[in-house]
Amino acid sequence: MRINGHLMLNGKKMSKSTGNSLSMQESIEKFGADATRISLADAGDGIEDANFEEKTANANILRLHTLIDWSEDIMKNHAELRTGPKDNFWDRVFENEINSAIKVTEECYGKAMYKDAMKFGFYELQTSRDLYRDATADVKMHADLVKLWIRTQALLVAPVAPHFAEHLFRSVLGESGSIQTAAWPTPSAEVDKTIADAAVYVRGQTKTIRDAEILMAKRKAKGKDTGLKYEERRPKELRVFVARDFPAWQDAVIRAMKEHTTAEGVVDDAKVREMLGAQGMLKDKKAMPFVIALKKRISEFGADVALNRVLPFNETETLEQASSYLRKTLGFRAVHIESAEESLANADQLEGKDGFDRKNVEGAEPGAPSFAFYNVSV
Repeated sequence: MRINGHLMLNGKKMSKSTGNSLSMQESIEKFGADATRISLADAGDGIEDANFEEKTANANILRLHTLIDWSEDIMKNHAELRTGPKDNFWDRVFENEINSAIKVTEECYGKAMYKDAMKFGFYELQTSRDLYRDATADVKMHADLVKLWIRTQALLVAPVAPHFAEHLFRSVLGESGSIQTAAWPTPSAEVDKTIADAAVYVRGQTKTIRDAEILMAKRKAKGKDTGLKYEERRPKELRVFVARDFPAWQDAVIRAMKEHTTAEGVVDDAKVREMLGAQGMLKDKKAMPFVIALKKRISEFGADVALNRVLPFNETETLEQASSYLRKTLGFRAVHIESAEESLANADQLEGKDGFDRKNVEGAEPGAPSFAFYNVSV
């Protein structure tokens, strides 16, 4: 049994007297059955009044037609796609995200959570396709994964948009039977959290790099960093400094927290301060703010997660595999992945060259590399 409120239209109560009214027949004539059904699913599942947005319905018309056009075009040129092993980083990320979408969407349908079913099985699945397409532009998408994605997309959205799904299934993929008699898709493998974490990391670093470059440009525009010669519109390259180890002071704080935090996440503040004081750490102005930040993470994620400092993937390898995506997405001529420790060992020779700055590199930590932007001559 589910409870929900009334259906709102464009954020306002439906009322014929004010003209804010839309019947099912009118909606189908205006937006089509599938766009209407997706927008109704997207209107909400909770006890609050659901809100049918006409702009969402219009956007879904475009989304459905664009997806059909893309699918038809990619299947016509299927022979031009890559074949062979599906073993590069982005292949594994894409297949893992398809498997995750199958699992999560099935759970959402089972709980009658149609808004979330559309979120994971329609909108975010297309976001995964977009990232894969952009990330593999230099090597092309894998033919098998593209076909798997189209078939999975059709099956996941079929309960809500059956006409669209049927067209993809029979006309685009050439399946002989109806999608209404097809089985729910089976994941090709268990969802790999390590691959998922690596993908989240790459997306996060892409945003961090972009934000850092924007901040640099803003500071220069305001008259700060006047000595900076970097021009973002000129040909440019990026250096990413990856740290193998955390700073010694952070490791000391982590050890103290691990020794004096219970399995339930209760921190013995007095003993933590005592242990840090014995090591002279309380004089370090960075120590206590770091303790406070860790306590917050413990309250959010639990002690095991918050105090686990080991990345589940190889950071350097992940960045190297994603370097072509970073280069293309962020507009660099080249992206260089370097060891922070090795660079610091040669800091005297590197200082001032190709954007190298000792303090900047010293700030690198596992999971949070530092960056250097510099211009190059063409």
